[in-house]
Amino acid sequence: MTEKFLKACATISIAVFSYLAIIIFIIIYFNAPNSYHHKDKRFIIDSGMTLRQVVEKLYDEKIIKSPTTFLYISQLIKGMDPKVHYGEYFFEKNISYYKILHKMTRGNVFFRKVTIAEGLSSISALHAINRSAGLIGQIPESIKEGSLLPETYFYSYNDTKSGMIRRMQESMTKAIDEMWEFRDQSIPIKTKEQAIILASIVEKETGLDSERDKVASVFINRLNKGMKLQSDPTIIYSFTMGDKKLERTIRLSDIQNNSPYNTYHVYGLPPAAICNPGIASLRAVLNPIKTDYLFFVASGKGDHIFSRTLQEHNFSVARYRSLIKAKQSEEASGDLINSQEQEINQ
Repeated sequence: MTEKFLKACATISIAVFSYLAIIIFIIIYFNAPNSYHHKDKRFIIDSGMTLRQVVEKLYDEKIIKSPTTFLYISQLIKGMDPKVHYGEYFFEKNISYYKILHKMTRGNVFFRKVTIAEGLSSISALHAINRSAGLIGQIPESIKEGSLLPETYFYSYNDTKSGMIRRMQESMTKAIDEMWEFRDQSIPIKTKEQAIILASIVEKETGLDSERDKVASVFINRLNKGMKLQSDPTIIYSFTMGDKKLERTIRLSDIQNNSPYNTYHVYGLPPAAICNPGIASLRAVLNPIKTDYLFFVASGKGDHIFSRTLQEHNFSVARYRSLIKAKQSEEASGDLINSQEQEINQ
């Protein structure tokens, strides 16, 4: 009896030890670095694919070396028919089998991104969305200028282009709704649409965070005094409609054109935005700083000089033009010297 009991205990011990050894082997094997997968790779699971089909695709794309072992151990860990989520995945080089399985069953898909920069026109934004890899479907031929909030948006493989545009529009609506509630009630901006229009002009006038408040204050002051905004970007938009750049300097005839977007021609705001303004420009318009500035002109050094009177402004304009002429003369002299050196070398 004792001998049979000892044999039974020995058999059970061997079985338990063997079972534990198998479990330990599986844990080590499944968590070990996968040296077969020696470079980062994106992997796509199509909708409706079974685990067996996914495993075969992993093998075909040389991500795993032993599909049978991967399948059986996966079923042992997750059950006979574990669900894998469709989408795009990013598998780093040497990623373990366990992490591969974990990502697919948890749906930890890879996110792509598209960035809409501040001041980008809606046409240019649509082009950026249309070129974004992984997005599907059609985009509308046109969308309202100023309706998209510039920022970086993340998306998954097979998300729709129309859905991405809708997200951008909803972000702009949410942003302007929140800021409108806390606006300065004294500003001459009566609607959210007007706020976006003026913010779009501010956005195109300066790319410096330190200047947006001052630029906005100039336009607010001009509106309060019934002065024309006289913004050069509105002249450019009246010709390009945001579709391209004006590949030349602004002429006197451009200033005199009678487009409703030309704020040298019309009083008040243009009929619509001239780009998609960012959060900073919207805040600058809705809660402007208090200044006496009515004019500003480029300094020639990347920023602007702000003036309270026309006399001060004219002086700054004259200084800017002198600086530009000096630079042009210097560049012309440099080109002449280079040309002469080339002739000598020939």
